[in-house]
Amino acid sequence: MNFKEFWKFMTTDMSKKKKEAPAPEKSASPTQQGTDSSVQQDLKKPQQKSLTPRKLGYGLILFILINSILGSSLFYLPSLGVISSGAASIFAWIALFIIAIFVMLYMGELITLHPTSGGTYEFCKRAYGRFGSFAAGWLIWLGGNFGMALSVVAAAEYFIPAQTQYGFIIRLVFAAIWIIALNFMAFRGVDAGSTMLVLFGFIAVIVVILMTLPSFLDIPGLFQGVFQSPFNSQFMQPFFLHEGLSILSYLGLSLLLISEAFLGFEVVSYMANEVEKPKELHKVLFAGMAISGILMTLYVFSSLGTVSYTDYVQNARPFAVQALNTMGELGQTIVVFGMYLVIVGAAAAWPITGARLLQAMAKDKLFLGHFAVLHPKHGSAYRAVYLQTIMVALFSWFIFRGYLVKWGNPYRSIYLIYVVISLIVLSLILLAVPILRRKEKDLERPYKAPFGTIGPILLVTLFLVLIGNWIRIEGSIAISILKMTGSFVIFGLPMYFFVEMLYSEKSIRGVNEKLSFLVLWGEKLFFPFTIRNKLLKDMGDIKGKKILEYGCSVGSLTRKMAPRVGPTGRIYATDLSLKKVEITGKRTKEHAHVSTHHEKSLDNFTVSLPEHVDGVISVGMLSYMQKPEQILTTLGKHVKKGGEVVFLDYDKFFFIIPNVQWIKDTKELIAMFKRAGFSVTVEKKYSVLWQYIIIKGTKD
Repeated sequence: MNFKEFWKFMTTDMSKKKKEAPAPEKSASPTQQGTDSSVQQDLKKPQQKSLTPRKLGYGLILFILINSILGSSLFYLPSLGVISSGAASIFAWIALFIIAIFVMLYMGELITLHPTSGGTYEFCKRAYGRFGSFAAGWLIWLGGNFGMALSVVAAAEYFIPAQTQYGFIIRLVFAAIWIIALNFMAFRGVDAGSTMLVLFGFIAVIVVILMTLPSFLDIPGLFQGVFQSPFNSQFMQPFFLHEGLSILSYLGLSLLLISEAFLGFEVVSYMANEVEKPKELHKVLFAGMAISGILMTLYVFSSLGTVSYTDYVQNARPFAVQALNTMGELGQTIVVFGMYLVIVGAAAAWPITGARLLQAMAKDKLFLGHFAVLHPKHGSAYRAVYLQTIMVALFSWFIFRGYLVKWGNPYRSIYLIYVVISLIVLSLILLAVPILRRKEKDLERPYKAPFGTIGPILLVTLFLVLIGNWIRIEGSIAISILKMTGSFVIFGLPMYFFVEMLYSEKSIRGVNEKLSFLVLWGEKLFFPFTIRNKLLKDMGDIKGKKILEYGCSVGSLTRKMAPRVGPTGRIYATDLSLKKVEITGKRTKEHAHVSTHHEKSLDNFTVSLPEHVDGVISVGMLSYMQKPEQILTTLGKHVKKGGEVVFLDYDKFFFIIPNVQWIKDTKELIAMFKRAGFSVTVEKKYSVLWQYIIIKGTKD
């Protein structure tokens, strides 16, 4: 069987079917297009891309799962367990995978209930409110980036010995190459990514077998007719490092430290919509976790009988010592290289899953809409891949820098941050089971886990007990790591605030109300005279005309327009903030031809005007529009033919933070105004803090 035939066998016989043609899409009316029309147009492409004859089969998903669970677990975690509780740590490994099987019960219920590309984020989104959904997504993304950075750094450290000349620089280069290479595979889409993951899965299984089997059976000796085993039980003495209740306490610490060993299963949830039979994914989860658990437990047990406690504590690569003791120098070389590939393979899944996570959050308006756009050819969330490449590189440098500034074991510190974040996320996922059983009780569940209420609660309680036990044993070190974890978690709050200001009408209105006096105080900074004069110049001669000011803010522009319009004209000043409307009214009370109005909607223009106006001027309102084309169309009905329109908005805040997607697309802006009945041009001007977008034209 060649590779092509094997691949066909491992995927699905769906390939025998003819490719289905995508159903024709209905064109959306201006009132149906919503906030982000350019994003919506791009999102049509991935829908067509997903109509592919190839789906991921049972065998393929199984190897992807095994690859994601194995990885750093093979080289780093056994040491953590042994250092904490000696050879008795084997009990922690057995307990860990028993717990993992129970976790898979509840994960299986969720993934078969909602098999989407949103993965674990999708479960939290359905269970918790808007902030809870963002918090879950942020933590998942944060933990994933830490996890990939840890794997990449570990691969560099264990493949390139510290004594190598220019070793630190070479490690940096190696890490950078792998970060770019793995993210490039995610950029190429699911086919390339899944191929990479299944190959790494095969490598992981082979390496574990190569490490385990020779530890119990002297294979070269068999060829000489000698049956013997390198396994030496004396290496496991003393079996317990502690006495009395301390044995349980330190076994609990070992259990916490090695808990990352079963993480990685979540990658399947992000590929569920690409699976041939998503309603049977719980079987894959059980099988993958059982296989991984057996392989890992046997491997750890084999290492306990072939590597001394001293080597475990003092040698940075105990797996290399094991390979040398059981297979000689050649075997050690092969295993070290294979382990390097396994570690990299563990990092390979995150670029795919992380990009899909950001795409799902962006589509739900819980992340910048730019990241919902898929690549026109590969169908991948390529902008999310770019962002992840940068973030993983930064996190990796964060670990490397720990060695430069001589932190106390920087890898362990960052690893524990990753573990804590992962356990928080896992707790949210588990608690989603009883919540969704109440919220979605009418939905059919292909698989229903036992003890759906008490089971998740007991598991979450166990996690809390393990963390409390860790604090009791390590004290200030544990508290310091928890504080660092909290700082990374809290860092997501500004992002949530920013996203809410882009997409949530309630937040937009609330913040505008609360910041009214700040805007008044800083109007010269936020809206300088040069820009005000330019807008008035673009409006032309407005003396005696009726002008609609859509978004008057605190009246900065209203006060300048009032004398130019004069008492024979009229200004209708509106704003979504009632306080700003009141401030504008007070600042223009000497101008009887100025009237202020509170606009209560961001979906449409609802202010009732007694007459048609000669022009519209707007500052900073365009990006707040939740249905921009609908609002512009309604505004157009109030403007006389040939009337002037001038809109000002902002983009590239501090030259880094973008505004909503559609506002920066010049062609789309012009087309959207045209559909609403305006002929406009777009001009972009840079200032010290951001870019101004000026749209001017006339009513057709």
